[in-house]
Amino acid sequence: MPMHRHPWSEEFAKMSPEARYRGVGPRNYRRSDQRILEDINDRLTDDHRLDASDVGVTVENGEVTLGGTVADRAARRLAEDIAESVSGVGHVQNDLRVVARSGSAGHEAARFGERVEPAAAQGQGSVTGPGAPARDAMVAALDNSSMVLGKQPLPEDDTRRR
Repeated sequence: MPMHRHPWSEEFAKMSPEARYRGVGPRNYRRSDQRILEDINDRLTDDHRLDASDVGVTVENGEVTLGGTVADRAARRLAEDIAESVSGVGHVQNDLRVVARSGSAGHEAARFGERVEPAAAQGQGSVTGPGAPARDAMVAALDNSSMVLGKQPLPEDDTRRR
């Protein structure tokens, strides 16, 4: 039994002029840097996943330079992808720096060695509430494994004495 071919098959797509000529403009045409800059700024502003309030964009001869700061690496990559997707962009130089912003996600990023306070209120899953027995078991397991690794045992925690 012969197989039915859908009109939107690969052969039909190859014959379609949209598939082959998209992005091919008239001879000697080049989008102006100002139009490219406006498109990038509009797209950075409209993307709901990105806070672009500290991002700067410059365009020179179709080369885009992104500068400033973003909250994380995903935002850095997203800003670069948005800039690359604009028609007329030849190259994107991504000079964005990742800086954790206080209050950007509702909490401040902890630095190495700082004590992190529990997010739950006392008695609602905190380290001294209903989750305390599990915490005690975890501390005991860490004490045992640190002995095996030849490290010093964890210091005694006064929250277990309460």
